[in-house]
Amino acid sequence: MKTALTALCLLVLIVSPALADDCAKDIAKIDQALAKPDAVKPEDRPQLEDMRNQAVQLCGAGNTQEGLDVTGEAKAMLNIQ
Repeated sequence: MKTALTALCLLVLIVSPALADDCAKDIAKIDQALAKPDAVKPEDRPQLEDMRNQAVQLCGAGNTQEGLDVTGEAKAMLNIQ
């Protein structure tokens, strides 16, 4: 049991920085798209900016998967990968 718990803890420590890095990359992609005036419909801009801000807060608070879910939705709206 201790071995399994130790392995799980190590996995979390290894995966967490990678997820956080993915979060930062996704937010940067969203920022790049929002910086292009013609890339975003005016009616979508407030929602996308809100989603971006939510992702920053979630990722910063350690809720990386939730932040990635939000950035995934925003990237889908922006048609970026």
